[in-house]
Amino acid sequence: MYLIQAMRKAGIDVDQQLQGIGLSVDALDPAAIIHPRLERDVLKVLSEQVSAEQGLYIGQHYALAGYGPLLMLLVTSDTIRIALERVIAYQPLTHLTAKLSLKFQNYQVALCYHADDLVDELNMFRAQSELAGTYKFIQELYKKMGLSVPQLKVELPFDLPEDSGILAMYQAYYGSDIVFSQPYAAFWFDESVLDIHIPSADQMTFRIYDYKCQAEMKRLAQQSSVPDLVERVHDYLDLQQGAIPTMAETAQALHIPERTLRHQLQQLNSSYKQIREQLIKEKALRLIEYQEYTIEMIAELLGYSEPAAFNHAFKRWFGRSPRQYSK
Repeated sequence: MYLIQAMRKAGIDVDQQLQGIGLSVDALDPAAIIHPRLERDVLKVLSEQVSAEQGLYIGQHYALAGYGPLLMLLVTSDTIRIALERVIAYQPLTHLTAKLSLKFQNYQVALCYHADDLVDELNMFRAQSELAGTYKFIQELYKKMGLSVPQLKVELPFDLPEDSGILAMYQAYYGSDIVFSQPYAAFWFDESVLDIHIPSADQMTFRIYDYKCQAEMKRLAQQSSVPDLVERVHDYLDLQQGAIPTMAETAQALHIPERTLRHQLQQLNSSYKQIREQLIKEKALRLIEYQEYTIEMIAELLGYSEPAAFNHAFKRWFGRSPRQYSK
């Protein structure tokens, strides 16, 4: 969701591309969890006709707010060292898809970003966006902590641009002493920075958000390593609120012919209709248990044109009305 918002701010029209696969950007459900394979399918659509270098601009529009509990954990850490250790431990809770590590050398330390195969255009685009976002994140995080931003030397795993205009673009953002063609990306700074005390440190708040981050990690770990087709369809439909995509739109998003999708789901003793209904039931219970929405609002969020239709369906599923269930 934050990548999409960043692409919008960078002037890239992604809405029409996503609508082509049945996704409404403004109706994406922030509570949904999708498998990386489905995420990659969506990102392929997003990155069509977008050059990898544009990722430099896109990453600059990432926001601290997207890090949720992890952000609060970092700003309440006792030292920079502890904050960095937590970033690495809880990397799956960040925007980053690459592996993070720390490297020590000659009284210098680097936060390293180990990207996947950068020959692949999509991986290159993601790496460009994520590294630009990480550079901004480091600077904004220090400001939020009430600290001066340390001097950073940047090394990137990209080839030195032959175009002087693109090179100038990199230098304007990362600094003139940027180094290219490295095996992995690294943000270098003095090792002494690690022991700086964070003014906003709070031990009790730190423990609370450390627990929340652990809970989020467990929730992510519950995903199967290789999702079957039923799970991929379920995850895709779970991405959004309101009107649920049709089977044709779902097939297009998953890069599967509609006829093949129908057949493969039958082979798994399932169907698009069954998955769709099961998802609506799960979302209905989840929204009612939040106790933050009226029945009318829930009906609208689930794509029902009238609350009466939602009430009828809910009673058919669970044997009582939504209001009776909420009591």
